[in-house]
Amino acid sequence: MCLKDRIIFIADKLTRLSNRYYKFFPYLSLFFGMLTILLWERGFDFIRWVFIYLIFIGITTLLLLRFVKYLPHENKFFPIAKWCVEFINQNLYQDLILFLLPIYYQSSTVFSKNVIFLILIVVFDIITTFDNVYRTLIMRNKITQFLFYAFNIFAFLNFCLPVLFGIRNIYSLYISIATTDLLLAPLFIDYRELFKRTKGGLVFVAVLISLLTINMLKDFIPPVPLKIVFGTASIDIDRIKKEPVTPFSTISSKGLEIIYCYTSIFAPMGMKENLWHVWKRDGVMVQKVRQDITGGRKDGYRTWSKRTVTGNNAEGVWAVDVETGGGQLIGRVTFEIVD
Repeated sequence: MCLKDRIIFIADKLTRLSNRYYKFFPYLSLFFGMLTILLWERGFDFIRWVFIYLIFIGITTLLLLRFVKYLPHENKFFPIAKWCVEFINQNLYQDLILFLLPIYYQSSTVFSKNVIFLILIVVFDIITTFDNVYRTLIMRNKITQFLFYAFNIFAFLNFCLPVLFGIRNIYSLYISIATTDLLLAPLFIDYRELFKRTKGGLVFVAVLISLLTINMLKDFIPPVPLKIVFGTASIDIDRIKKEPVTPFSTISSKGLEIIYCYTSIFAPMGMKENLWHVWKRDGVMVQKVRQDITGGRKDGYRTWSKRTVTGNNAEGVWAVDVETGGGQLIGRVTFEIVD
């Protein structure tokens, strides 16, 4: 038996074996995907390794899809190659999605727009768990493949860039979406044509449209890796210990003159970000106070702002939205002042 026949024989045996135990693959995939969540529990030390993993995902996505594209359908290897493309990409992306899930969960705010992005991650995780659903919804054409790959690569880069390089969130959004477009452009355009004027112009327009789109949708994206470790309203701040004095969720307006909003914001080492405490009373903004933070402290960077409340401008339901300089919501502190 020659080498070619031996390879075909082995491939055929593997195909039959996979078909026999195919029904167990979704659960095996989910099991290995759940293991990736442990990386998040180990902290940011593993991010560089996951970054390499992302590069590997990108390479396999483009090369495998390109291999299948130019492989004749009548070739004996075509069904095997097609199966490898779907199975490998499905499992790799599921691992990536499960890694991102707890990260975006901790940076999202309940009952806010950025929960929608978290819901999309959960939906994609469910889709990648079941092969038939994945093939029907994702692998149906290049557009759905592009949207799926783009979402996941963008979500990871948007988290990874601030962690590795200390980039501010608003810049991370723009760099991530532009990089994603460039990485996935070969799905539609041959590598050799990227530098031609017409094709290059199309890629430039696509990047420009993506930048404008992400600017409009930035409110729907959690500002990873920033998150509120602790937040509360209080009647004073201990400047020495940098802790709130007499925190409250509901307080009487009698004798009340000044209230404070205290927040502890987590950011990775080396990251610097300007934030805003946006004070709202009964849903109406009454004050914005700028806050500058520096990352690295495990319990979060402690900062606070204050508001004078006297007379008729005291009672009501208050909320202090903590936002990035680019307008992304990190978290919210709510309290009520009663008569």
